[in-house]
Amino acid sequence: MERKFAAPNGRIWILRPRPYVRKDEMGSRITLEFVSGAETRVVNCAREEWNIAEPDLAELFARSVASGASRSIMSQGNGTGG
Repeated sequence: MERKFAAPNGRIWILRPRPYVRKDEMGSRITLEFVSGAETRVVNCAREEWNIAEPDLAELFARSVASGASRSIMSQGNGTGG
């Protein structure tokens, strides 16, 4: 499920779950991508944070890091690198 997030500066980000997670986190964690233009940010969170009607997207965005900055995570599927 994709969601949209408007950052405080007005920039629109598409937020979507990645189709995979680390093997030991399959039942409890999820990795999310924030994508805006050629920039991708990622955040790993508890599934309970994402699987609710209104997750705190601002909090998730605040914890996100640039794609590739954390544990060699690379962008996928959006044609912007990786």
